[in-house]
Amino acid sequence: MTKKLIIILGGFCLLIILISLTGYYYFIRLPLPLTDGELRLKGLKAPVRVFRDEWGVPHIYAANRHDLFFAQGFVQAQDRLWQMETNRRVGAGRLSEVIGPEALETDKLLRTLGLMRAARREMTSYDASSRKILQAFSEGVNAFIESRGDRLPIEFRLAGVRPEPWQPEDSIAWAKVMALLGGKNWQEEIIRAMLIRKLGPEKAKTLLGLNKPGSPTIVPAGMDLAALWPLIDNSRYSSLPVLGGASNNWSVHGSRTTTGAPILANDMHLVVMVPSVWYEMHLIGGGFDVTGLSLAGVPLIIAGHNQDLAWGITFAYVDDQDIYLERLNPDKSGRYLYKGEWLKAERISEPIRVKGQDKPVIHEVLQTRHGPIISPQVPATRVFEYALALKWSSHDPGVIIPCLVHVNMARNWEEFKTAAQDWSGPSINLGYADREGKIGYVLAGRIPVRSQGHGRGPFEGWTGKNEWEGYLSVDKRPFLLDPPKGFLLTANNRIVGPDYPYYISEDYSAGFRAARINQVLSERKKVSKADCRALQGDLKSLFAFKFIAALNGIKVKSPEARDLMNRLHAWDCVLSPGSAGGAIYSVLFYRLMENTFRDELGPLADRFFGVGLTPLEPLSRFIEHSRIILLGLMTDRESSWFDNIETPEKETLPDILEKSLNETAVFLKQNLGPDPSTWRWGRLHKVSINHPFGRIKPLERLFNLGPYEGGGHFSTVWQSAVSPGMNFNLNGWTVSNRHIYDLNDWDRSLGAIVPGQSGMVGSPHYDDQVYLWLKVDHHPLYYSRSKVESKAVGILVLKP
Repeated sequence: MTKKLIIILGGFCLLIILISLTGYYYFIRLPLPLTDGELRLKGLKAPVRVFRDEWGVPHIYAANRHDLFFAQGFVQAQDRLWQMETNRRVGAGRLSEVIGPEALETDKLLRTLGLMRAARREMTSYDASSRKILQAFSEGVNAFIESRGDRLPIEFRLAGVRPEPWQPEDSIAWAKVMALLGGKNWQEEIIRAMLIRKLGPEKAKTLLGLNKPGSPTIVPAGMDLAALWPLIDNSRYSSLPVLGGASNNWSVHGSRTTTGAPILANDMHLVVMVPSVWYEMHLIGGGFDVTGLSLAGVPLIIAGHNQDLAWGITFAYVDDQDIYLERLNPDKSGRYLYKGEWLKAERISEPIRVKGQDKPVIHEVLQTRHGPIISPQVPATRVFEYALALKWSSHDPGVIIPCLVHVNMARNWEEFKTAAQDWSGPSINLGYADREGKIGYVLAGRIPVRSQGHGRGPFEGWTGKNEWEGYLSVDKRPFLLDPPKGFLLTANNRIVGPDYPYYISEDYSAGFRAARINQVLSERKKVSKADCRALQGDLKSLFAFKFIAALNGIKVKSPEARDLMNRLHAWDCVLSPGSAGGAIYSVLFYRLMENTFRDELGPLADRFFGVGLTPLEPLSRFIEHSRIILLGLMTDRESSWFDNIETPEKETLPDILEKSLNETAVFLKQNLGPDPSTWRWGRLHKVSINHPFGRIKPLERLFNLGPYEGGGHFSTVWQSAVSPGMNFNLNGWTVSNRHIYDLNDWDRSLGAIVPGQSGMVGSPHYDDQVYLWLKVDHHPLYYSRSKVESKAVGILVLKP
């Protein structure tokens, strides 16, 4: 090789290195926010100090309320601007502007659902103080956008867009999206109707009647709510308007803890992604001193603690949605039948701009008295001869932001409970604990009162006999204070027993997580934070224990089937990543589902197994309902459901079990090797934490995290859902945060989100909490001013 050629090649390599370094600096390093130093911003009234700890959690100290929420918007945007941009585009149905025609159908669905229309209506119901908070937050976001110029996150450059000014309704619309994701009842109604059409009313009723998850209720049977109500002082908030995936939380009374003060633990189950849906913050100023979890794009704290009390959240699965069958006039005039008259539906024109197209697509939404007609955007519903309208409590104006203000500022149980009962959506279970020693529970959310007394739709919309008559008054909603057993818990389980006189729902989560939490807490004479940490990572499945017990006495023939049965019976029912039994159980149960139901349900089996009706919600709660139903069927081994209608023989459970075990053995040997002693559940159940741009090769190498071996399943406290089918990777919801609040000493509280605080590639906080999550570990949650200042690794001063 000549000297000249060596020089040329060396120069070329140097050029590549320089280009790479320049690109890294320009696209990755330059957009990272300033977290130490000073910035001057238009709109501030006084200086604001932002202390960031070693995990990137900002502690914002402001002199007044306006500056506090201005700074909250600014700081959220520093770490999460692209996520906020995505969130508001989802809420407004504006994804096509960035993604192109492939997002058009999703935008049509979102426009049909009308989340932004509902958000704008809701704005008009807010008091002046709440509107000022939203406005200040928006000003802070916009101050950050203006201050950055071209130094925007790399996603904006890849998408070819610039952020528009943030608007207050953008925040409310994202809260409406969370309400939609937390209320899946409309899907359950449609899937039940599909099953009835396929099987006939009697057979479908027999099958669906097996979905009876036995579990501890949140409010014990026999609790006299009316007697408790007079203890609550409503006078302070009498001027306020009165309105109506899965998680765990529990509160332990000080008499049952090692510190003598209450402990409150909360972990919420959502789809894990980059960045996290949660953003940890501490807000101090204007009467606030509250820390915990916020939503990117929404002011205030969603779950956390202030000086006096702590609260945690799980979805309550209140039935606040109904599907109505509508008879539309065949003349396409937009009229629909109601009580013998043809009424004119409202026509709403929604122009949707699509990337690469000059003219917007005009999407027309038809809305009856029951709500928007959704069936054109939900292809699976085309089997029905009627149009389907969605009635949903979140279409009615609520007071989400005013309610959060009062929850964040509550000083005792009475104030907290009264504030929480104004919550409008999504319906949530609020676990509570305070420094006075009380623990409690409030069902927050509007509960529709229906003329027919239940919400088991779809309903015939033309009769006028199945209407909503308002919402259940606050004095009739469930709550609980200081239960005798010394702790309370919620895990999306049934809220009240059969003695409660009002209909709330019937689509609760099965009670196996709740039963396991109850079991563990009951066994401890004194509960510590270490116990709570262990319980948040608990992988023991009571469902699996019950399933294996249902196999007792069944004899199988093949050596492979006998071997797997023996291994199952010897298994401890802990779905750890290294568990061979966990792998056998998980694959076997799905093969049993397929071999029991597919022959009779055909393609509808996918919906029955839990495949959702829209891309927005790829899983429905039938992912769990169908499993409970199969477990119920196993009590009758001769059930006709075990007979394969495609064969001349009559099969029973032992026959279907043998077939399923043999299929399980083949699958596991192909995927995990021939030696069962080396099988690991985690090798099948891997966790990838993906960024939206990670779907594009080779960008997945830049944005995505993992895969990592995971554990757990639907019924474990550390829940991890999988989609129906033979792909057992964690592709549903799982634990998105873990928080443990120590009411003896706030500075000893613990928290974690996954994967980290920052959504900025190149930030040290992009993924620094992943291994905390995998190890069920936490970082400290500093609260006192002295601790915050002593632990700060960056101090940003925002000046007018």
